[in-house]
Amino acid sequence: MIKQALGSARDVWSGVLDLIYPPCCLVCGKAGDEYLCADCLEKVDTIGPRHCSKCGMPDDGMVCRDCREREYAFDSACSAGTFDGVLQTAIHKFKYRNHIVLADPLGDLLYRCFADAHLTGKVDVVIPVPIHKSRMVERGFNQAIELAKRFCKRTSLPLNTGILIKHRNTPHQVNLRQEIRLTNVRDAFTVVNVENVSGKRVLLVDDVFTTGSTLHEAAKALKAAGASQVHAYTLARSL
Repeated sequence: MIKQALGSARDVWSGVLDLIYPPCCLVCGKAGDEYLCADCLEKVDTIGPRHCSKCGMPDDGMVCRDCREREYAFDSACSAGTFDGVLQTAIHKFKYRNHIVLADPLGDLLYRCFADAHLTGKVDVVIPVPIHKSRMVERGFNQAIELAKRFCKRTSLPLNTGILIKHRNTPHQVNLRQEIRLTNVRDAFTVVNVENVSGKRVLLVDDVFTTGSTLHEAAKALKAAGASQVHAYTLARSL
């Protein structure tokens, strides 16, 4: 109830601010009706249907060379666009500058590119990657949850934010080397209410796929709890 009240208050306050200060694009600064304008969205480099079926890297649609000797706990991965330019700027402002108004256009982008993941009709539940409760207090929201909410509203897929828990607080993954990223998040996730995931095909949603370490650990916890499949889907893919 408290979270719902805070969310409603934030929406009302955002509406009041829109009346006083009309929206402008938070990437290019152009005045208009959107916080991420159509011109900026046109510049997003979407990945499309041809990507590595294992890690989501733009490719010829087969398993890429790096993934031939790499194991992930998730069954497949796909991302809406590449983590550069407009999309990188928008995600940074959304995630680190608390511009939660960007959740709507970014969630819409996540929805529009979902067909390229080849997963339509093949997942049962959407689970966003959680953040530790201390990070939640610090930031005020979980960017993966906000994206997943918008995505699920458009797809009508069920969303569950209470199954996967990050029980260990870990340092930020940003700027860590790949081998350190994996150990940094190792065994950081756990699943509660196992019966809600057992036998289910899970779509695991997050903002950025960098090395796949966080998604791997989250998928590992879900598989251990009985998920039949786990597919990773993120807004952006680092190249």
